[in-house]
Amino acid sequence: MEKIKTEDAVGKILGADVTEIIPGVKKGPLFKRGHIIEESDVEKLLSIGKHYVWVFGEDEGFIHEDDAGKELMKAVSGNNLKLSSPSESKVKLYAEKTGVLFLNKEGLFKINSLPDSRVATKRHFTLVRENSPVAIGKVMPVEIPVSEMEEIKKIAKEFYPIVDLKPVKKNRIAVFPVGNEFIEGRRKETMSYKVKEYLESLGQTVERKDMLPDDEEKIASVGKEAISEGFNIIIYMGGISVDPDDRTAAGIRKIGVNEVIYGVPMWPGTTFLISYKENSIILGIPSSSGLAKSGTSFHRIMPILLTGYRLSKEEILNMADGGFIDAANL
Repeated sequence: MEKIKTEDAVGKILGADVTEIIPGVKKGPLFKRGHIIEESDVEKLLSIGKHYVWVFGEDEGFIHEDDAGKELMKAVSGNNLKLSSPSESKVKLYAEKTGVLFLNKEGLFKINSLPDSRVATKRHFTLVRENSPVAIGKVMPVEIPVSEMEEIKKIAKEFYPIVDLKPVKKNRIAVFPVGNEFIEGRRKETMSYKVKEYLESLGQTVERKDMLPDDEEKIASVGKEAISEGFNIIIYMGGISVDPDDRTAAGIRKIGVNEVIYGVPMWPGTTFLISYKENSIILGIPSSSGLAKSGTSFHRIMPILLTGYRLSKEEILNMADGGFIDAANL
């Protein structure tokens, strides 16, 4: 250890506990051995007369488990996340906003491959509500070498961000129920109301809703109109399967979209079409989306798209792992 001026100790590792004494009130550690001294700590140390402190040299330093846990989770954390206070080195990350969790799985694997650091998270692409926990991490021993913390930070920098939260944004949404039976008055259209309720639960407003026939030309023309009006999410529901009368998929294709996938590896809700056109996301969603309040492909995929993120075909195909959602009664 070496003795250095407190002002020069920022970023250094405290080599011995620093005791604070307030007569009749407190006698205990202000900072513990292994604490990484921050800029805000300097004035606190000077206020109790500590103009010099003992710090570890780089070749002999160890970091206490609480400080190490905090540094670990700070290193892996990306945007819109906040840290809890450490408890026996366990530190949680909480969502600052309602959004979707994004993970760099390779970086997470490498962090957990180190001898003493462990981080567990909710699953990639999970919808999380504001102030809910999304990840927890700790170090295994009471203290870890500085060299390991340096390796943690190196990996975290290489794969940044390892744990990230993309907030749900406000979108301009149009919903188009499709079906001749609705136009002809043979059946009342009710499924779009549950879709609308779900979107509203995520802070969205459906600004336009029109009933459409099973006519691909009409489906395409209304879609083009919605794009020109600035709707960035356009949802068709109904007529998306392979029945003879179903023309929704063909109508969407006539818009001239970049079709990512038709048929997602999820159940319920396999017959799902995802496409993009300019600044708009155009979807053909299955009937299960309006039959359940949760637990379908729509409820898994929609929050991701509401963040503005555009899913690739590969990412959607990887959702097969966990894609058997098995919503009750569907």
